[in-house]
Amino acid sequence: MSVDSFGEVLELANNKSFSETGGAHNQKGVEFQRNWALVRMFELEAVEPSDFLFLFEAIQDIALFDSDQAPTNVKIFQVKKKDRNEWTWSSLTKLHAPKARKKKPLEMIAGSPLGRIYVALHAIKKLSATAHFISNVGCDLALMGGANAATSLPVPLEKLTPQLSALLVEGLATLQAKGEPSPDLSKIYVERVAIPVDDCATYTVGVAHAFLAKRSPSHAGQAKALVDTLLAKIGPLGAKTDTCATFEELRAQRGYSRSDFLGALTDLQDIPDLLEHLNLWLIQLSSEGMGHIEITRIRSSAASIYRRNVLGSHAHEDDEIAGACDDWLCGKVDPVALLPFFREGEDHLRTIFPLRPVAFLQAQFALRAIKWAVEA
Repeated sequence: MSVDSFGEVLELANNKSFSETGGAHNQKGVEFQRNWALVRMFELEAVEPSDFLFLFEAIQDIALFDSDQAPTNVKIFQVKKKDRNEWTWSSLTKLHAPKARKKKPLEMIAGSPLGRIYVALHAIKKLSATAHFISNVGCDLALMGGANAATSLPVPLEKLTPQLSALLVEGLATLQAKGEPSPDLSKIYVERVAIPVDDCATYTVGVAHAFLAKRSPSHAGQAKALVDTLLAKIGPLGAKTDTCATFEELRAQRGYSRSDFLGALTDLQDIPDLLEHLNLWLIQLSSEGMGHIEITRIRSSAASIYRRNVLGSHAHEDDEIAGACDDWLCGKVDPVALLPFFREGEDHLRTIFPLRPVAFLQAQFALRAIKWAVEA
């Protein structure tokens, strides 16, 4: 990215009039937005792009660049959930219908979703840019040939009927200086996506599972753990909307790149499939007499530990417990019965860490013992 482009992106990101922050989203809206971004990352990575960079709450809800270091293209997105009914011409533009007797001031478009996204699009001069309105429901807009945007996705607004197109261009022209070229509707898209707003994460896990089944089949069973950790990574991005002094600061505060995404996948593949092995161990422990409630507690604690390990956010005490497990396991031989072996390791940890929950120590021991067995 050239210095001029860096500067332009930073300037636009620092200009609050180009963002969609400030209470525009409730919690469901935020979850919808973040899950859509994650689904988009999986879709992009499935075709192995050269690079990408997502910026959150900078130049609308999300800005997607084709490169982290030298982008030539940016797509800006408004990602809006709606609880019922489709988006109408009025709700998208705040303008009157083309044949309405009572006309509204064209300047009213400034406060509409399409007006706001066009202002941001128009401000981008250094990069090739398009603007995209994304929602879980369709946009009830008549298209040429009798089609409707609510049943087609994605749709460039140049395909609107001549009457809607002419009125939209006239309205958007009020948002730019006189004498400038007419607004280009081929650069503005509306799109309906299938992500359910009441259960976004389950949908995303399905996308992740399909991706992993092709890219790394042995890790497909870890799709939920991967989604949980990625959402924990991108969730806070954009929460801070303070003015940034440099693009690097903006990138660190609100950005997530392909290299970040690949790093999470690499971490997943580098870690043995511990949860799958854990399930086999717990089945064996159950057959040797361990109770169902105890097994459930171990499984829950192990999943939490595993997510922290993949996320890279484990605590110093986790390392201490892991070290104590490794010391005890050193020199041990393959046990004939698993439950006595497990109880001995558990008792060793409870002596060293008496204040820690038993299930947590059991889960730590199980994961370290499995790693010890895999690497032996």
